Amino acid sequence: MTLRHLSAALMLAMSPTLTLLSAPSVQAATSSDTIIKQSQAAKGFLNLYFDQKQGQLYLQADKLNQPFLMLTSLPHGVGSNDIGLDRGQLGRTRMVQFEQHGPYIILKQLNTYFRATSDNVAEQQSVKQAFAESILWRGKLVEGKKALVAITDLVINDLHGVTDVLAATNQGSYSLDSQRSVILPEQVKSFEKNADVDVNLTFKAQVPGQQVAEVTPDGKLMSVTMRYSFIQLPDEGYQVRDYHPMSGYLSDEYVDFSTDIDKPMVKRHLLRHRLEKLTPGDAPSEVVKPIIYYLDPGVPEPVRTALLEGGRWWEQAFEAAGFINGFKVEMLPEGADPQDVRYNMIQWVHRATRGWSYGSAITDPRTGEIIKGHVTLGSKRVRQDHLIARGLTASWPEREAAEQASMALSLARIRQLSAHEIGHTLGLDHNFAASSQDNASVMDYPHPYAYLANDHINIDKPYSEGIGIWDKYTISFGYGSASQQQALLNQALIEGYRYIGESDSRGQGASHVYASLWDNGSDAVLELARLETVRRHAIDNFNGDALLQGEPKGELADVFVPIYLLTRYQIEAAAKWIGGTEYSYQQLGSGVRWHFAAPSKQQEALTVLINSLSADSLLVPDDVLQSLVPKAGNYYKTRESFNGNIGVVTDPLGMAEVLSRHIVQQILAPQRLNRVFQAYMEDAEQLSVVSLLDKLIAATLYQDLSRGKALGINMRVNAVVVDELLATYHHQDTSGEVKAQLLAKLDFTIKQLKRRSTRATEYQAAHYDWLYQGIEKSLQDPEFKLIAQPLKMPPGSPI
Repeated sequence: MTLRHLSAALMLAMSPTLTLLSAPSVQAATSSDTIIKQSQAAKGFLNLYFDQKQGQLYLQADKLNQPFLMLTSLPHGVGSNDIGLDRGQLGRTRMVQFEQHGPYIILKQLNTYFRATSDNVAEQQSVKQAFAESILWRGKLVEGKKALVAITDLVINDLHGVTDVLAATNQGSYSLDSQRSVILPEQVKSFEKNADVDVNLTFKAQVPGQQVAEVTPDGKLMSVTMRYSFIQLPDEGYQVRDYHPMSGYLSDEYVDFSTDIDKPMVKRHLLRHRLEKLTPGDAPSEVVKPIIYYLDPGVPEPVRTALLEGGRWWEQAFEAAGFINGFKVEMLPEGADPQDVRYNMIQWVHRATRGWSYGSAITDPRTGEIIKGHVTLGSKRVRQDHLIARGLTASWPEREAAEQASMALSLARIRQLSAHEIGHTLGLDHNFAASSQDNASVMDYPHPYAYLANDHINIDKPYSEGIGIWDKYTISFGYGSASQQQALLNQALIEGYRYIGESDSRGQGASHVYASLWDNGSDAVLELARLETVRRHAIDNFNGDALLQGEPKGELADVFVPIYLLTRYQIEAAAKWIGGTEYSYQQLGSGVRWHFAAPSKQQEALTVLINSLSADSLLVPDDVLQSLVPKAGNYYKTRESFNGNIGVVTDPLGMAEVLSRHIVQQILAPQRLNRVFQAYMEDAEQLSVVSLLDKLIAATLYQDLSRGKALGINMRVNAVVVDELLATYHHQDTSGEVKAQLLAKLDFTIKQLKRRSTRATEYQAAHYDWLYQGIEKSLQDPEFKLIAQPLKMPPGSPI
């Protein structure tokens, strides 16, 4: 997962251009000359002086009325994926400038969103005067020959918004404790094009947040290192590239009030690095200066080699676009400083829990030029791939081969992840439709591919190798000659390239049938049916060989989690065909339309999803269930474990509840049912809400209850279906028309359950009575649920 908007920024760097000088022991400073003499100096883009004795940081105010960028980042993070304040996280990028007003220096944030780009100075001034700016700080000049001002209170400040993040993640009410916050003098640096100041900020709370307490020695006092980076704006000469919906790029936007009345005021430019050929033109050429990314030396082998290999896949795209030696990935040289803004960085980040990776960048808000790319890779993610691979290969008799295959799958994913996140820092958006076209882009989220061959699970082709055809297209579009763009758009139209981005893919309400996360195959419904056979084989043959050497038997249950839930993302992809739509970002031709999915395909998706609710799909064999013994000794359940209602032993009905709820929630998603209703109103051949509900209820609530182990699964699934029907009925997003259909069906279901109760055994009658009484009560009380505390599904993303 990436940061959606690349202009949120951070900086790391290398090759410092300064030396911090030892400060002599002198009396308190009274003039700028005295301060300079007794302070540690960091000279470069900005001249900074740290007075060790006073603990004050001073700035030489010699760059007045000159716009530059300021951003915050976290060199040291909190270590919690839930909170999200990770090592290397980029904060907000601000275009600012220092100004002098009498004896004061202010730092003003300029308003870059509203502009006038004409040559009319008066028009530019009128726009500037029409919208507010923000004064971030004020300081008083120190007397002396050189203009010096203390900026300690500027940097001992929460401009990163840590307290806002803690509040948003329900960690309580934290505030900055300035008395426990200090400047880190060894991290006051200035380079040729940027200057950095690191501060250790402490945030305090009366009651510690739960996640904060898990990763902090004292949850009431959380100390993090924040970096302020002051960055020179790029030189002139960069060619702005207008954004196109079919470009595949992320973009910045602004409002241009100097635009002609008959043209759009909102302007968008895509984000990209500056890359120039030695020989301008469309023909291939060596470049003036290649785009180089540097890898964090803290990455261990064999992950290091895999990251280098995956990142270098982009060389193919730049070569194809005509830039010879235009892109490189190298190790960070010894002695280099990763804070230097001239260097693009790939950073390896540790967290207490499995978390996302990000591709971010520092950009020029005026033009969209990427000044520095910054990749943050979560170190724990690869272990989840390895966990899945161990579960899939548990039945292999050749254990050494299984171990090698598991490692190969993990490293294949690391290569793909490296390419993916670097792609974002090159300016590229997600393409969540690429998996439906033979994995046409590394900018999709891929799921490891496993298949059955001769009654054996094979994982020898888990991920695609190299960049895809869509990636070559996007690099050519953004970095190649502007004169080639129309030909590229025509090529995309002729070849039928699919491109659907973030906002149209991630949410449960997203409707595009080809745009999903962590899915595979050109036909999501057929792929779900295929993957279910792999899942059943993996479940039926699961055993203790999936454990790492030396792991206690109680850890086997955690390895089983991603195997039991192997189809969770393909279920989401298949469900998008119900009330699904198809459309394109393409702007060419007469076929720019959208339409609902074919009725037959919607019916097929519904059937496959309902089949996944059967006891045959949800059952865990006795020998497997009994091997999932409780955690031993000082080993405990974690967020990655299945929870249950029967104590420490593994709860098979709990697992069935979790997966069945996931399936039913996909089928009954409010916006999905709203689309089903509207499609049926326009075309009676389409799937209707009534038909959908009839099939779901018939396969669950009206199905004869099984005997033996399946009986409990049937009952738990029935309770889930009732609760989710009622949840959709009460949901604010469910349209009135759909609510009417749901209410009618619920009323009819009450009657049918009462009728079945009179003909059932005492054991079954109690179940049917419980169901219809629950419906009646919930219709009157939206807060009532048959399952009062639904079991949570363990986290899946990110793989």
